[in-house]
Order: sequence, then C-alpha cells, then structure tokens
Amino acid sequence: MIVRQLTAGQAVYHDFIVADTTCVPAKRLFAAYVVRARLDLERLAQSVDRVVALHDSLRTAVELVDGAPMQVVREPGEITGPALRSVTWDGTPATTAQLVGALDDWWTVPRPLAVQVLAGHGPEEETLVVCVFNHVSSDGVSAEMVFDQIRREYDGEGAKPADVEQFSSYYEAMLAEGLDEVYEDWVRLLDEGSPALPSWMIEEKLDARDVAVGFHYWSLESLSTAALAEVTRAQGCTQFEVLAACAALYFRREDGHPVNFGVIHSGRHRSGGFDVQGLLRSYVVDVVDHAGVPTVTDAVRRRRDLLRHRTEHFAKLPFEEVCARTGRTPGWRAGQLGAWEVELNGMYAATPDLSMQQAPVLVAEVPLSEEAACENGGPVLLLSFTLGQDKVDAGLRYVSPPVDASLVARIAADFEETVRFVHDHPDAPVTDAPAIFRTAPSR
Repeated sequence: MIVRQLTAGQAVYHDFIVADTTCVPAKRLFAAYVVRARLDLERLAQSVDRVVALHDSLRTAVELVDGAPMQVVREPGEITGPALRSVTWDGTPATTAQLVGALDDWWTVPRPLAVQVLAGHGPEEETLVVCVFNHVSSDGVSAEMVFDQIRREYDGEGAKPADVEQFSSYYEAMLAEGLDEVYEDWVRLLDEGSPALPSWMIEEKLDARDVAVGFHYWSLESLSTAALAEVTRAQGCTQFEVLAACAALYFRREDGHPVNFGVIHSGRHRSGGFDVQGLLRSYVVDVVDHAGVPTVTDAVRRRRDLLRHRTEHFAKLPFEEVCARTGRTPGWRAGQLGAWEVELNGMYAATPDLSMQQAPVLVAEVPLSEEAACENGGPVLLLSFTLGQDKVDAGLRYVSPPVDASLVARIAADFEETVRFVHDHPDAPVTDAPAIFRTAPSR
C-alpha cells in the first residue's frame, strides 16, 4: 500500500463527490457497450482483473489519513472485492440506464477499486458491458480508455506490464516542469481577461446559492455545416478552431474588454497506458481580444494561431495546480465566478470499428437525464461539439440561474447564425457579427 498527496485536480473532484448536492456527471464517468456476441463472463472477469493489476490508478482510493484526504494505492493482492459484477439485462436501454444510475453515488465513500464493470447477456446473441470509473483516482483516465484495454485483454492483445508508465511516476516531474515554464504565463493571462457574459448574468450567478444544470442538444443545420467546412478549407483551420473563433465573436463583450474562455484539451498520450498529461478534462485559458482585429476573417486566423500556441503551451501545467498556488477558485460552485464562464469542448465522432470476440462492439443507448439541482454548477455555459465527417452535433450545458431553457435555445440559434455570418461576410468588421449582448441584453 502506498499513500500519496492528492494532486490539486484530484482534490477538486473529490470535493465534488463528497458534496451533498453534486451534479451527477461529476461523480462518475461511464461507458456502455453492446457486444454482438455472448461473451464468456469468466474470461471477461479475468481480463478486467489483469487491467486493474496493470494500472495503479484503478487501485487508488481517496481516504482520510490523519484527517486529510490522500491517495491510497493498493497492490493487486490487497484488492478483495470483484471488479466485474454479473448483472441481469433484458436488452432495453431503460435497464441499461438503471444499471448505470445505481452506481451514481458509489464513490461517495472510499472504495479500493476505482472501476466497476457490469456485464450481462441479453435475450439475443449479445452482451452488455458497462465500465463505470471514479475519475478522482487518477488524472487523465476515461471509462472508454479502460474499456478499450479490457477489450484488448479479452482478445489477447493487452499491454505488457513493462510497457505501462504509471501516472505517479511522471506527475511530479511534469508538475515541476510546468511550474518552471508555464506558471507565470498562466497567471499573467488569467489576469488579462474578464467573463464572457453580460453583467446581469454575472450578478445572478453570484447571487445564486442553489442552481440547476440543464442541457440543450441539437445538430447544426446543413447550411451551417457546409459554411463551417468552407471556412475550414479557406483558412487552413480545423473545424474546432473555426467554431472557437465563432464563439469568441459571439461572446465578445459590449465594452470590448478581453474575454476569458476555457478550452478543454486531451493532453499528451503516453505509450502503453491510458494516462494523459493533466486531468482527463484538462483546460487551457484562451483570452480573446478583438482590439485591432479589423475583419471576421482576421479574427478567425488570429484565433487559429493563438489557440494552437496556448493549447500546447498551457497544457504543460494543469489549471487546478495554478488555482491551488494563487488562491483562485476554479469557480465550480454556485455563488462564485470562475476563471471563465464560457467553456468550449470539441471531440470527434467515434470512428474506429471496434470488435470483441470477432463481433461488432456498439455504443449502448443510455437514456440518462443528467439534469440535477447541485451546488457545483461550474461555468455558466459549456459549448461542446462532436465533429463528424458530414455532421456536427452540438450541446449547451447551462447553469440556471442565470440561463434558462428559452434563452439557451436562442443562444444555440444565434451561434449557428454566427457560423454562417463568418462564411457569408468574411470582410465584415468584427462589430457586425452576432453577439450575446444583443441576444440577452437584460432580464
């Protein structure tokens, strides 16, 4: 057994989990799949055990040691409970949702295992495999990554222990490097910007003590998707870079002050394992200043160049470590302003065709409602994009107050209008672009 200090990021997430009213997604990560074959559950359990033995992070619990929360890492032989549980599954999405939901509060108390795998045969030739993961136990692990290693172990393609670099073996060196190279730049940039929201929204967030988290999902219209593709080609950008530029235009402040955005990145993957630099949802801050930027095309190009630089540079030091050293709050709780109040996340639609036991692996339908009253509302708006070859799905996670369902629908429509505006009016001045201060000037 090894006892270590929590990282700053782990401390933040642990605080979420033990809070009385925490939004469910902060408490656990999950991935659910349907394998079009009847898997051997005993063999699957052995595969899960081998993956658990490979990674310290899957054997890490957060426990009080001398009154302080610490990482407690157990050796494989010290784990007594099963990592895989056989379940009854009738093949319906509703039952899948019930199985996942039953583990929502699993890690509100210390558990030696940071992963729970549920598996059960359906009425057809199929097997449900659900991987639920406590992401406090290690920075940089997703439930999808854990499942992929289980799948590979089951099919005889697993990693060798010597090929796996443990999170704890590189975090301290990574942190020291980041503090030396990036810390002062982080602090300087954070001080430059301001919230990307009208003043009344900021006031309502600060006044709130109980908030609800809601979600608005939609797919970009075909005209918007085509416009995005054309701007991407014309400006040498990725789709996400163009969408980030559109967000910067839309959420600019009426007073012209530089605006803070949080941008989620995936860090640097390390060979042989599934740990990445920083948190799974690591952040960099992107301060947008349109002063001296004459046209929307200039704004897109500037955003492209700065976003590339900042993502690479600031990814060297986890944001939570900066907060811990400067006394800043991450701003995840109601009644607090964070370093940013608009957050951007981009991901690619699942592309690889997975198989297990030579059978197709499909993502399971899980109709969970993630809306919840909570005390850790986080940024007021999280704008996420799932980028496909011919389709872009979008989501707006919002905190109420200050945002409600009708306002978030208007923001979604305006955002699409911004994408088309950037395409249709490349030489227009930045001041002509749609803006939130026109959509939501006041209550």
